[in-house]
Amino acid sequence: MIAPNTFVHYFDYFVKRDVDKFFIAVAIRNLAMGMVLVFEAVYIFLFFNQTIAPVFFFFAALYLLYGLFVVMGAKVISKIGPTRSILVSYFLYFIFYISLFLFSQSFFFVPLAVVAGAAGMALYWPSFHIDFVRFSSTSHRGKEVGKVNVAALLPMVASPFIGGWIITTLGYPALFVAVLITLLASAIPLMYTKETHEMYTDSYRKVFGKIFSRERWRASLAFSSVALEIAINLTIWPLFMFMAAITFSQIGGITSFSLLISALFILYIGKLSDTKDRSWLLNIGAIWTSIAWVMKYFVQTPFDAFLAQTVYKTSRAAVGIPFFTFFYEKAGSLKEQADEFIVYREVINGGAKFIFFALLGVLFLVVPSFPLGVIFFVAAIAVLCFMFLQNSPTMRIK
Repeated sequence: MIAPNTFVHYFDYFVKRDVDKFFIAVAIRNLAMGMVLVFEAVYIFLFFNQTIAPVFFFFAALYLLYGLFVVMGAKVISKIGPTRSILVSYFLYFIFYISLFLFSQSFFFVPLAVVAGAAGMALYWPSFHIDFVRFSSTSHRGKEVGKVNVAALLPMVASPFIGGWIITTLGYPALFVAVLITLLASAIPLMYTKETHEMYTDSYRKVFGKIFSRERWRASLAFSSVALEIAINLTIWPLFMFMAAITFSQIGGITSFSLLISALFILYIGKLSDTKDRSWLLNIGAIWTSIAWVMKYFVQTPFDAFLAQTVYKTSRAAVGIPFFTFFYEKAGSLKEQADEFIVYREVINGGAKFIFFALLGVLFLVVPSFPLGVIFFVAAIAVLCFMFLQNSPTMRIK
């Protein structure tokens, strides 16, 4: 039997850099999340007796609390450090998925899931961005963004397929058990990274003042657009496929194979964003991703869905990597104020998704038969707004 201190010795020997441990933790976490993320909205949809408005109100409540919690979360991060905050977020995600599992036992678990999920995100995402800015190379930021995307995507190549197979053969309870076990395993590499602390000082008033300031309107619009586009991809697209009578195993397979193709493309884009005109990549990627969203509107068969999702994932890499390279470079240039900039972006993320899902909930409450595919045109427009980031005075590196 290997003693714990011997395990630490070998782990540190083979994985010497904190950035490598960080990438391993991200990879294992996304193996867990990839099994369930594409099926979350469908699970909640089935729980509400295939009524779609309550699904959107659920996500509206989740992201409203996230936008409010993230400022408090930043205060916690400044006290215990980003790495420990990620570990605490895993415990909250654990409660979130157990609550989803217990939805059928009591309605009490619905608000508990909302609170636990929002608190988990409020600790995880700012910590993730702070750690990435700290660990990544300043001279090859685009390449590092490509690496973290590959670390995120490679495990997710297989995990949606695995998740679809588990649901089809064993059901959602078995899926949640598999996710929880894998999620806990992802905490192990983070236990061996060095912790740092940054003091977060912004109040709610300061954060909202930054969001609505005249100088930052372009950056705020770009960050809001990213939030909307991601929300549509993670909720509307899976629901659309499910309503098109695409099975769980087919949804998982479509997601897995499209991720495989895009993963092969991402490292190249990361290197390119360090050597070529990053703004050009961002603009071309935004246009092609917008076209991919329009393609999704016409999906009718599993093969159509596979083609549309493959085009989407490859073009999304072309826009996403330069976009987030701009973001991380700006955060890195701010040094001790990086956490304030990251929290500003995360509050926008939560607020934009809250407004979006609340409006969708009202829309589908009034018009239950409203076609889901029309929302893809909102995503097509939102992606084009990514281009506002590069011209924002807020994003200029001084």
